[in-house]
Amino acid sequence: MRRLFCIAMACMLIPTLATAQTAILGGEVISPANMSHMEAAKYSQAEYGFMSARVAGMGGAYTSLGADLSSMAINPAGIGMYRSSAMSFTMGYDHTSSTNSTVGYSKGKGNLSFGQIGSALNLYQGSGSLVSFTLGFAYNKLADLNFRNSASWNGGEVTIAEFFAEQMYGFDPSLLGSNGSPFSNPNIYTDEWGGVLAYRTYLMDPAVNADGSFAGNYIIPGIPLSSRINSAMEVVSEGSVGEFDFSMGFNFGNFLYLGTTLGLQDIEQNLRYNYSEEYVSVNSGNDEVSYMDYGPRVGNYGSGVNFKIGAILRPTRGLRFGVAYHSPTIVSLTRDYYTNMTTAFRAADSYYAESSINSYNYSYSSPSKLLLGASVTIANKAILSVDYDKVWYGGMSMHTEGLEESFANDVDADFGSANNVRVGIELVPVKNIYLRGGYAYYGSPLGREAAKYNKEGNPFYGSYKTDTQNFSLGMGFRFGVGSVLDIAWTLSKANYTNSIMYYYSYSDGYDNVTVSGPVMSNLKHTTNNVAVTYTMLF
Repeated sequence: MRRLFCIAMACMLIPTLATAQTAILGGEVISPANMSHMEAAKYSQAEYGFMSARVAGMGGAYTSLGADLSSMAINPAGIGMYRSSAMSFTMGYDHTSSTNSTVGYSKGKGNLSFGQIGSALNLYQGSGSLVSFTLGFAYNKLADLNFRNSASWNGGEVTIAEFFAEQMYGFDPSLLGSNGSPFSNPNIYTDEWGGVLAYRTYLMDPAVNADGSFAGNYIIPGIPLSSRINSAMEVVSEGSVGEFDFSMGFNFGNFLYLGTTLGLQDIEQNLRYNYSEEYVSVNSGNDEVSYMDYGPRVGNYGSGVNFKIGAILRPTRGLRFGVAYHSPTIVSLTRDYYTNMTTAFRAADSYYAESSINSYNYSYSSPSKLLLGASVTIANKAILSVDYDKVWYGGMSMHTEGLEESFANDVDADFGSANNVRVGIELVPVKNIYLRGGYAYYGSPLGREAAKYNKEGNPFYGSYKTDTQNFSLGMGFRFGVGSVLDIAWTLSKANYTNSIMYYYSYSDGYDNVTVSGPVMSNLKHTTNNVAVTYTMLF
């Protein structure tokens, strides 16, 4: 039978040549059945525009600065710069709109959430070499996963039913019915469940020999070859990545600041895919299929642990240099997968089928990160800060038994290191009023070959974020009663890989079969985020 031998994590790059006795499959609506290295990486693409409004307003350029709860997640040495204790609370609203160059339309999704909440306790102040010690704990939001993607294509000649028919080649129909328990059959993989549903909803039928026995393949009698396919895709995502930080910061002589953070990450994302096809036929008959809807659902729920260490050197009153290291996050994640299908015939008959829920536990390590920063303060009237990060996505690893080697191969093939740059400025035009601006560039995790493949416009098996640019503005007001109000606006523009909806390729030296679905190209997310932070000093 034609089976997937490239299944490991899901081959992200569509190969140009299928080797002998090999079937390769994937796609935006197929690959969600498995956890891929690309999906693991997206939970590590942290940005610093969701935490405090002061840091967001300065573009996240805070590696050499401090006295902000966000320092716990950036450079914990900054906690040592507190001269008093503080409590802080941040609320944010973000709205993400999605566009692409296919025949489609823009979709938006808004979300109100906590960006940060916590406290820094200045527990010791002295006149010796240790000037102060501060203990901090806070929740910091690292990534927002709320969006809605949509696209449509008209007049196609290929249907996903052909994909399912090829996928189910060799499976006896008795294995696909309810008596065959296909969703608990170890020989039927989760990314083949769509083929089971296609059989159960009569989107395809088994071919039979003259004697009525199964011929080994499946046919699609309800969709004539002359039909034209109008297809549509929508992906709705809800979730975020946040971190509970526990930090210690030390101030040595107002010259050297050291800090460390224990970070406990919380990952949650729910994804709803809806891929539909409408079949337009010249001579419509009642036994023809008029419509099909396929709806995979994915829920990822995980936690992780990491540590951060950092230092800030202050050689003169107005000059600071910062350095921090973020260890890989050891993530334990549960992935729930479920899918359903509805098929409607022109005779008004419709059929619905759904799979069971497959839950699988994964454990993996995220990339490590090195942060460098420098800032200068001019006459207590302005601060200019610049950051640079190096993120080693090529160092990610899988710890789930049986998946280590394939995950490592995919990481080696597709990932490299990302370069991030952030620049921020803060001005004090009058006492107790602060004006801020910032820019951030977050580089792509793709390695050289994968980046070239993406630049040439080739599709991946999903929509994966590459690079992002953030532009930000902010204001701050310090009140005489020992409290501060900060406001920031961030405009974020993110680019994504092109993605193919479904893809199947088979070759055994005699037969060469390829089924290729529509492609969503030039996907971009534009996010407007407004953050408000209230800080009370005590």
